[in-house]
Amino acid sequence: MARLILFVAIGGVLWFSEIQTSNAQIREDNAQNSERLDRLRQQIEQSSEKAKQLEEQAAAVRKEIAKIQQKLINSAAEIQSIEDEILEREATLKELRENEIELEERLANKKFEMASTLGAMQRLSIQKTSAVTFKPGEAVDTLRTASLLKVILPDLQNRATILQEDLSELNDVRDDIVQNNLELKAELTRLVIANEDIDTLLKQRVEQQKNLEYTTEQERAKIRSFAENAKDLQDLIEKIEREIALRDEAARRAVETLRDRPQSSANAVTASTPMPDGAISFASAKGNLPLPARGSINQTFNQMLSTGQRSRGITVDTRPDATVIAPHDGRIVFAGPFRSYGQLLIIGHGDGYHTLLAGMENINGIVGQWVLKGEPVGQMSGNTANGSNSRQKLYVELRQEGKPINPLPWIVAMDRTGQ
Repeated sequence: MARLILFVAIGGVLWFSEIQTSNAQIREDNAQNSERLDRLRQQIEQSSEKAKQLEEQAAAVRKEIAKIQQKLINSAAEIQSIEDEILEREATLKELRENEIELEERLANKKFEMASTLGAMQRLSIQKTSAVTFKPGEAVDTLRTASLLKVILPDLQNRATILQEDLSELNDVRDDIVQNNLELKAELTRLVIANEDIDTLLKQRVEQQKNLEYTTEQERAKIRSFAENAKDLQDLIEKIEREIALRDEAARRAVETLRDRPQSSANAVTASTPMPDGAISFASAKGNLPLPARGSINQTFNQMLSTGQRSRGITVDTRPDATVIAPHDGRIVFAGPFRSYGQLLIIGHGDGYHTLLAGMENINGIVGQWVLKGEPVGQMSGNTANGSNSRQKLYVELRQEGKPINPLPWIVAMDRTGQ
């Protein structure tokens, strides 16, 4: 019995020791867990604070970009106003030169007529008067000649007056040509200065965009892959829109996730390309869109082309180096070469509307970037085949749910007929 008690006692001691060891381990684990939780809590707080700082920095960058955008819009408006004046001046010069050629041809014909008449009069005037006494028949001819001269002389004087008026008009036209050329050179100088200003602003915007990093290289590579593998333009737009929807959904979920974390801000994460404040729907802008570039509409929607196909958009004849603007607020969903379109820019306006611009030499924008109505997004080529001031061609297409629609009813009335 003692032995059993001893065993129990011994067993009891052993059991108690094991309990003490387990309790110590639990206390140690709890302490480690508490430290780990504290570290996690600190990390969460630091992450939240860092996210808040980053958002504040991003907000400051977006504010700076908004200022630059407004300056760009103002500069682009000034440039397009100058381009309008240059186009008008060039049209006036063309008309004056045609008038000059017409006057020169008219004067050349009149000079020939005058020279012939004067020659005939000179021949009549040099007849010898002595022949009249001895040849009565010639005297009669002389009288007739004198009568003829009396009839011709007033007509000749009238012609001389008209000739003088034409010469005066030609001199006036030539003076106008000289003056318009001087004014055109002044406008072109203004345009060069304005373009330099806008180039500076665009560089500033690029620097600010780098701070936001709208899209990753992986996303840009995916867009390029879409362009390489798309069956046609509609397929490209559909793939891009699906990708944008996925990214926006991911951004929305990220916002909801951070909102549920301790001490997190609802604004800690936003979509990579937030819609600018004050943006209005595309549908409500019908009839108020400006032409993306100054010029005249050469090719209209649904026009029969030399290929036997119907045009899906319009073509604007522009000056070399013309500035191209966004016709409405929107997000750039594609920017780069695409098949026969060359450099192609696609701006998504929401609600299934897209503007397509092709024919530019340079595109000023990246995928994911929001642009505002009137903001410069590209520039036409300055090179011409023969070095002359021949027009460049900007192709403009408007699509709704991927299908081309006539853009003319959307364009402001004063721009529909071009310049």
